[in-house]
Parts: sequence; structure tokens; C-alpha cells
Amino acid sequence: MLFPALRHRLSRAVPPREQLIARHVEGRSFLDVGCMWSIDGALSFAAEDAGASRVTGIDIMPPTPAYEAEHARRGSSMRFVAGDLHDPETLAEAGVHDVVWCSGVLYHAPHPLLTLERLKAFAGQTLILATETLPLRGNQCVFAPEPGAHPTHSEPFDPDAGYVNWYWGISPGALRAMLTATGLELVEEHRTVYHTTVVARPR
Repeated sequence: MLFPALRHRLSRAVPPREQLIARHVEGRSFLDVGCMWSIDGALSFAAEDAGASRVTGIDIMPPTPAYEAEHARRGSSMRFVAGDLHDPETLAEAGVHDVVWCSGVLYHAPHPLLTLERLKAFAGQTLILATETLPLRGNQCVFAPEPGAHPTHSEPFDPDAGYVNWYWGISPGALRAMLTATGLELVEEHRTVYHTTVVARPR
């Protein structure tokens, strides 16, 4: 088993997420898809700090106490929408935004092409997508990867666990192919061994 510090180093995003968001959001509306789990709205608040004109967060889980406390402390105008990004009602309530950020979602999605299509529908100009990936050749994906296939993946597949599962181990090449298949043009790609962040725009 890898030590926690090594696990973190192998999977962390490059460049830092706050810096990447700041490069794109000034004066533009920003939507954070999956804004609560283990992060408590932190990247939505970072987008506010970077000058986003309007900030919305979406998550299937309710607002966390840490998020609510920070929202109040800041006097934040961020709007939270509880819902599944695959639900048309969630799209209708949240609306299209100039910049969409989505991290840690794609490999938990049973149907990743559908997930990318939904993200594209939210993104007026730019999609920034961060996902754990596996160093596989070509366009390969692994369905329900075994625990340990990725340094941060330790739970066995549970059919009753829904989005908690790692449905996919996605290679960077497969991710690029998925973007193309859903009508998204790759603009930037940032990779570590086990993590990929892309900036894309609807074609």
C-alpha cells in the first residue's frame, strides 16, 4: 500500500486548480458540478475570489455544514442547486454558464459519454474537467477497476452504492476520444501519472 503522502502526490492536479480556474473566470459566469464532496464549495469560492460574475454549484448531496459556515462568513452570493447533472430539471434550474468546472465525477458515472453530453449542455464557452485516470495505452478503459488500480482507489465495487463506485478506469487517450465523440474540442491538457485535467470548448 502506498503511503498517504505518496498517494496524494501521484494524483494531485497540475497546475493547481485555483490557478487554472482563475485564468478563465474573470467577468464570466461559473458553474461547479460536484461542488460539495470533500471540498465544501472551496473551488466555487475560489471562482468568486477570481472575479467570476456569477457562481452556481451543483451536487447530488446537500450543502455541508462547512460550506454553509464559509458561505455565511464570506457573505457569498454563490447559489447552490441540489440535483443530479443528468436530470433535465437540474439543467433548467442551474442554467448555462460561461465556464463549467467538474472534478472527480466522470469515473464515478455509469455512462461517461452521457455525463460529458450533459456537461457540454451546461457549458456556454468552456468546460474544465478534472478526473482520475489510469496510465493505460491508447483509448483503453477498465470497467469497475480493482481496488488498488489507482493509488486513491481502495473500495470494492458495490452494485447498490451508486455514484460512490469507481465505474471506470479511464486512460488519458480514452478521455480525449470521449471529448471528440461528444463534440468537445480539447484546448489544454494537464497530466500527472494518475490524474488528467482538460480544458475544452463545445465545437
